[in-house]
Amino acid sequence: MEIRGLRREELEEHAELVYSSYAHGRSFDSSSSLDGLLSQRDWWLRAVRTTVGYDPEQTRVMALDGRLVSSVTCYLRPSYAADRVARAVCIGSVCTHPDYRRRGLLRHVLAEAAEWMTRNGILWSFLYGNEAVYGGSGWRHLTSRVVSVDLVVADEVGQEITARPLAEDDVLSLVRMYDAFNSRLTGTTQRSEAYWQRTIFARGEGTPGYLLLERGGVPIGYFCGSGRRLSEIAWTGARSDVLGFVLRQCPGPVTLPLCTTEVLDSLRDIAQIPSQQEWQGRQDSVTISEMASGLWQYHTDPEGLFPEFSDTQGLLRFLRAHDYVMWSADKS
Repeated sequence: MEIRGLRREELEEHAELVYSSYAHGRSFDSSSSLDGLLSQRDWWLRAVRTTVGYDPEQTRVMALDGRLVSSVTCYLRPSYAADRVARAVCIGSVCTHPDYRRRGLLRHVLAEAAEWMTRNGILWSFLYGNEAVYGGSGWRHLTSRVVSVDLVVADEVGQEITARPLAEDDVLSLVRMYDAFNSRLTGTTQRSEAYWQRTIFARGEGTPGYLLLERGGVPIGYFCGSGRRLSEIAWTGARSDVLGFVLRQCPGPVTLPLCTTEVLDSLRDIAQIPSQQEWQGRQDSVTISEMASGLWQYHTDPEGLFPEFSDTQGLLRFLRAHDYVMWSADKS
């Protein structure tokens, strides 16, 4: 048995391992976009070829009986964290070949992956799965808060704002707004222009789902979402107007994927004060609730950038204390 980094000449063999593991015993639903992806034998290979900064060494594999049988991929996700940037990893493509399951092999690969991340100065890693499966290897469940809003926006708020789909020449403006907004948050991914192009926009045609917000032809924010759930939002210096405009476009209870003090203050500012008659006939609400935010593990902090914590439980407390946010586009 050998656990090591994947070799470049093994990329296609590993793609077959991932496909065999995920497809085993699964009936693919042609109407599901996820099933449509997983039904393609080379889906993992195509994914890593468009992943910014990927190197085969990031995939930790177990070789047994002359073949690759189990693996874990460590996708680099540098993350904003309380005015700093953390070296972080998103764990994905976790698999064991069906012929080698129920031997505890994956636990050995996860342990080696954690050691590899420590050697390479990774502060924390996160994944999306069951704590009953990954808890024994050190990953712990995190929840964060989201806010659901059902209120009438004051008439004067956000009236001069217009929204339009992104154009190709909007990308640099979008990148600048994203950095300015997200560098103040904790948990969001630091996105390069290449990351936007190859990871975010490559998942659909053009720039799917993003609407640019302008005032007088000047970009002041953007949002992305469908129906009553936003998947991403940002603003630059006009938070109340942007929030008011967005909520007006999505009447009814709208779920915002972040619950910061700034957001809560803005919601109070933009709400229309009802007359007594209106108040008796409607019930505005702002509801804060918990949502699952993956499994997390602390690894190392060789430069001492985060003296606030030194273990996984301390990391979880830190993330919650700083209103942890993760946009859905960065979860895979």
